[in-house]
Amino acid sequence: MIRKVNETCEKMNKKLGVPISLPNPSKKTLKIASACNLFVGADLIIAGIVTKSKWCTILGIIGVVSGGILLKESNK
Repeated sequence: MIRKVNETCEKMNKKLGVPISLPNPSKKTLKIASACNLFVGADLIIAGIVTKSKWCTILGIIGVVSGGILLKESNK
């Protein structure tokens, strides 16, 4: 998915004449980012439950989902 987005952005940049290229992250980088997102997301969910903060819980859920997506992407 990340590579497809980067390829699409490269095509658009060439058409617009913009010399910007996006990096393609390695599997190791994706796994590290996934672990960070899962850890921070779980912590935010716990903090949201303890403090009864809806926003904290919602951000935690988003972090865990993001970590899961990155983990799935790193296993491709």
